[in-house]
Amino acid sequence: MGKSGWKAITSPNRASNMFLHTERLILRNFAESDLGAFVAYRNDLQVAKYQGWNMPYSIEMAEKYITSVKDVHVPKQGHWLQVAIVLKDTDELIGDIGCFVKPEDARQAVVGFTLASKFWKIGYAAEALRCWLGYLFDDLDFHRVTADCDTENIASFRLLEKIGFRREAHFVEGYPIHGGYASEYHYGLLQREWRA
Repeated sequence: MGKSGWKAITSPNRASNMFLHTERLILRNFAESDLGAFVAYRNDLQVAKYQGWNMPYSIEMAEKYITSVKDVHVPKQGHWLQVAIVLKDTDELIGDIGCFVKPEDARQAVVGFTLASKFWKIGYAAEALRCWLGYLFDDLDFHRVTADCDTENIASFRLLEKIGFRREAHFVEGYPIHGGYASEYHYGLLQREWRA
């Protein structure tokens, strides 16, 4: 494993697919078998509170989403790559993580992650995020990664700060969500900071 605690591996059944692992988790492409768990946490009010999707989140919406991302294996400029976070021992879907590569610079990306509420406060989000950042910075040689979160989402911004992200901005009521406006913190992390 690399110094960030992750290792990219290829399974015989996933020769061309996204497949990263940590001590307890696998980050892989979504599969049709993830549908039930995906719909469940997308409809969890605790999970959706700081997210931009509309509720109720239907099975049809979930099927369309999974179909759109399940065969995307590497980040592409101007697009999101979203992958499943599953438990290594059981392959149970517990969340997702991804990145959007900036159209103006192929070495800069925005990251985002979601975890089902029953898996909060166990360290899975930090483990998945460290793995994902290791992939972006070490494998793909990204220069800079950013993240943003609602100023009321204490768990998320504390996690970003714990991982090493630097708070760069505070936008007051600048993000339209659920019929209102949310305030956001924006964070940044450079490759050299990650490696230090």
